[in-house]
Amino acid sequence: MEMRVLWLLLFAGSMAQEDMDRNVFLFPGKTSADYVILTPVVIQPLNKLTVCLRSYTEGGKFALLSVGTPESYINNIFSIAQDVIGGFTPQYYNSNIAINGLLVSIRTNTNVLDWTHRCVTWDSNTGVLQLWVNGKVSPRTVLQKGSSIDLKDGISLGHILANSGFGRNQMSSNIRKEVSSGYSFQGEITDVHMWNEVLSPETIRKVLLNNRYVNGNVISWRSLNYTLNGDVIVQPKLQCRYGSESGSSYSQCSME
Repeated sequence: MEMRVLWLLLFAGSMAQEDMDRNVFLFPGKTSADYVILTPVVIQPLNKLTVCLRSYTEGGKFALLSVGTPESYINNIFSIAQDVIGGFTPQYYNSNIAINGLLVSIRTNTNVLDWTHRCVTWDSNTGVLQLWVNGKVSPRTVLQKGSSIDLKDGISLGHILANSGFGRNQMSSNIRKEVSSGYSFQGEITDVHMWNEVLSPETIRKVLLNNRYVNGNVISWRSLNYTLNGDVIVQPKLQCRYGSESGSSYSQCSME
């Protein structure tokens, strides 16, 4: 009986969920050893999703989020990464989104020394995918109609897997994934949420403004179960976004 109670206490501690609303993940170096594993509340394959997150970096090529870990053998994959396109002023980048090995690239401009908020929505029934960047939406595209995304191995921040679809047309199945070191992230990531539905434009606007009452039901930044790897650390937010329907701005976060 005592051993059972002890096991339950240990299990409860390992599943503790943390409110990260005033925090960020800081990735200090561009290395494949630095990443964060998030444990989703829902592990059933997703036929619809919305993923939102905020990132702060000096730019370059990097990964933001991917489904799976270096130990994964799962076939279904979802990844968000960025590539910089040279020769443009202001600088442009591609937001690369992969689902089950197929890739779509969406070109957007970016501001240096500013937070970038991205949301991706996808509906398997139609294959329709949209990217929102700082509240502006891309033209709709179609990717992997009829597919699904398997979450059983968790979600990674800060890297992608080598056969996640970036740089190739089709992902090989039943091959152990490896981390693509060229896409390692350096900078800060915060406000990560995931839903098993396609959010409306009105709700995505609320997510952009960091509305405390809008939280993911698969991954919620305000109730997060995570594991740090490498030199990634948790740090307090230095800027918080506040706003209304008429506009928004950044200000210093309250530490109360």
